[in-house]
Amino acid sequence: MKKIELKLRKSLRFLFGCFSFTAIAFIFQACYGPGPDCSYSIKLTGRVTSKSTNAPIQGIKVRVAQDRAYGITDENGNFDFYASIAECRYYRYGDDCEFEDTAKLNTLTYDEALIYFRDIDGAANGHFADTAIIVKPARKNELRINIELVEKQ
Repeated sequence: MKKIELKLRKSLRFLFGCFSFTAIAFIFQACYGPGPDCSYSIKLTGRVTSKSTNAPIQGIKVRVAQDRAYGITDENGNFDFYASIAECRYYRYGDDCEFEDTAKLNTLTYDEALIYFRDIDGAANGHFADTAIIVKPARKNELRINIELVEKQ
C-alpha cells in the first residue's frame, strides 16, 4: 500500500511541477510579450529607366538583400513585390546573397534596406550596370523607388 501511495505522490508532484512551470511561462509571456520581431513587410514599387535615353527597362531583377523576395521589371520598367525589412542589428543576413557588393550589408543601421538592381535579360534591351542603393523605409506600408541605370559600354 505504501508503494502505491508513494508512486501516486510522485506522480502528483510531477504533474504539479509541470503545471507550475507552464503557468509561470504563460504569465511571463503575458507580461513581457513574445519578444522582438526583427522585420516587417513592405510593398516595394517603382520604375527603372535608362539614364541616357530615359526609356523604361524590362528584365531588371530588383531584390532586397536581406530577403529572398524579388521583382522583375515589366515592359514599362515597373516592378512591385512584398519584402521583409530588418530593423534589428542582430538580424542575421543570409549567406545566399547572390551579389558581389555584400560589404554594404555591414554598414546598414536600423530600418535600412539594401536594394539591388541587376540586368538579367542579357542583351535584349541593352546591358545595364548592376546598382545597389540603401533606403530607409521607416515602417511604411509601401515604398516607391524610381531609379535610372547606366548602360555598360
